[in-house]
Amino acid sequence: MSTQMNIVCATDGNYLRHCVAMLTSLWDHNQDPDLHVYLIFDNANSQELSLAVSHLRKFLPGFSLLQASLKPLDGFPVNGHATVATYFRLLLPELLPMTVNRVIFIDADTVVTDSLAPLWNLPLQGKALAAVPEHRMSCKDHGYDFGGYFNAGIMLIDIQKWRQSDLLERGRLFANAHPDRMRHWDQDVLNHVFKNDWLAIPDRWNACPHLFGLTLEYNYSDYVFTEDEKEARSNPAIVHFAGPGPIKPWNARCKHDFKGHYLTAKAATPWANIPLEDIPPHPLLVTIDKAIFQIKCFVRHNVLRNN
Repeated sequence: MSTQMNIVCATDGNYLRHCVAMLTSLWDHNQDPDLHVYLIFDNANSQELSLAVSHLRKFLPGFSLLQASLKPLDGFPVNGHATVATYFRLLLPELLPMTVNRVIFIDADTVVTDSLAPLWNLPLQGKALAAVPEHRMSCKDHGYDFGGYFNAGIMLIDIQKWRQSDLLERGRLFANAHPDRMRHWDQDVLNHVFKNDWLAIPDRWNACPHLFGLTLEYNYSDYVFTEDEKEARSNPAIVHFAGPGPIKPWNARCKHDFKGHYLTAKAATPWANIPLEDIPPHPLLVTIDKAIFQIKCFVRHNVLRNN
């Protein structure tokens, strides 16, 4: 096994700032001189990309910027808060240098809170990847077999096996043949291609919002957390803010227990002073707006009517 820890992440312009915050948190907890980060990007503002690269090269021992081409991803469906960038994972066999055989893939909407060395050194037992199983409530909701479907937000990957899998073409065929099963985009593709060829790892390597009671569409009243989930709640290694709106830590309404970890990482980036999204108006402005509305109603009903 290579001593160089290879980290891969992918983003477009929408998540570039958050990806940089994630990589900042990665370095805070993994100051390894053999660390090498591969950042896959597309459709990013050139000025912002320059800021990101300049910032990351100040502290990362190894850094490579890889531009993805969207053409090979023609025909793959997207919806909701996802963009075609979510399919960049399918391009890893083609984009990464042939000398790279093992990587940890980390989604941009995460923060790293502990050393990744135990994950990096984990034997894959001949499997194509290691990942955290999708949680029970999601599996029940979407018709997946619990324990047979993984969350692709964080993966330890045997790139050699991926190169031998014809991933992109098999993924395209699956997506076109089964559009009804494409609820989680490339995650559904990866689960199809690597069915029974993945190793389950503890939830702390991909601590998702359901662990913190933030997935509001699920009923937690009779949900009993396993010991593994309890460990992930109290001592996560990677926190994954998977989901829309207030689940994201850059949203002002986010109530996540680990939002502060993201804000700490963000404060060390070139975008430290960028305000959070969806900030509610100042109470004084709300009061003024209400007063103006009431005055207009008074004028309409009492002054204009009498004229």
